[in-house]
Amino acid sequence: MLNCLALCSSVPGAVRVTGLPNLLAATLLFFTSVSATSSVISRYTRDIGASVAASGQVYALTPLVAALLRIPVGIAADRGNAKRFLVAGGFAATAAGIAAAFAYTVPMVALVRVLQGLALAFFVAPSIAAAAALGGEAFTRAISMRAVMVTAALIVGPLAAGFIVDWLGYWAVFIFTAITGFAAAVIATSIPLRQARIDRLHKGPGLRDALTLGVLLAIALAVVDGMVFFSVQSLPQMQLRDLGYRASVFGLFQSLTAASGLVARGLSSHVYTRLGPRRMLALGFALEAIGLSLLAEYPVPPLLYLAGILYGFGSGTSIPGEQMLASMSAPRSAGNRAASLYTLGFDVGGTIGLFVLSEIANSMGYSPAYSIAALAAVAAGTLALLVAGRATRRQEARL
Repeated sequence: MLNCLALCSSVPGAVRVTGLPNLLAATLLFFTSVSATSSVISRYTRDIGASVAASGQVYALTPLVAALLRIPVGIAADRGNAKRFLVAGGFAATAAGIAAAFAYTVPMVALVRVLQGLALAFFVAPSIAAAAALGGEAFTRAISMRAVMVTAALIVGPLAAGFIVDWLGYWAVFIFTAITGFAAAVIATSIPLRQARIDRLHKGPGLRDALTLGVLLAIALAVVDGMVFFSVQSLPQMQLRDLGYRASVFGLFQSLTAASGLVARGLSSHVYTRLGPRRMLALGFALEAIGLSLLAEYPVPPLLYLAGILYGFGSGTSIPGEQMLASMSAPRSAGNRAASLYTLGFDVGGTIGLFVLSEIANSMGYSPAYSIAALAAVAAGTLALLVAGRATRRQEARL
């Protein structure tokens, strides 16, 4: 395996596929662990007596912690420690599952969300940069394949978690998430990312060289996508619980959302090639806005599921578009830093959005919260139409 990696690395333009299957497997298991816990934790927090606002704010601790660590992780990973962070992310997800199994108070649930924040900070950006590095000149395809694994996990994790909670209880699903997190960590140890190769690419620890116009645009769009993504993961979970629906109903909603996203992510590299980043991003945010508007009006089955499908296809188009824009806009020596800045925007949006939207849902109702999220998606799509073309033209001129 290592011999093949060395051979592929020596051939200009070769796709370094040897390490990619290991990365994809670790990504699938990691996000299965995280998504399964996340898909029931707001419901669980409500079950132990927390308000809608408090439950949403506890949920927001994960993107908050991740945001605080994105930049240090990106810099350290560009210095050659990417695999260590992937492994650490898997172990942090394991710890979150174990902690959740013994969380009987709101502060204990908050600890679970902090551990999940550590897991995401350690794993997400290095896995994006690793996919780009292992993909070589076909980096957009490698990033799309990684995105497919993320979405597949978002199908399996919530659906499994919902049925496990309904039939076996919360404790069983939290043990399941600990096991899948541990498996991700073990597989990540076999990903052949060599420190020497990354060191050769590294030119400096700063952030300035990563802050191109394309990366800045990707960050701005990620703020909106993060706000919407974490809100859709948390608010319907609590709303359906308050309306008396079983956990498996939300699990199915999340799985359908992810399944439509899986189709979109699988097509994302082709859509990017055919439409370019400008129209691809605008299309994605338009579909998100339609799904959120439908969710505001019809938050229960069966139209709940249609709203999830529309939102999922939209986010499955916009998020890979943002990642590709950031990857192609950043210098090779700043890949992890650009990915960290992008995911930082996603986390900041998730944190601020959940704090604000959960408070709105608590005081005014869920529908206004969804409507505000839809308006934010419209604004993001408009920004993409205005700026994305110029950002890519500037990058092409630099090349």
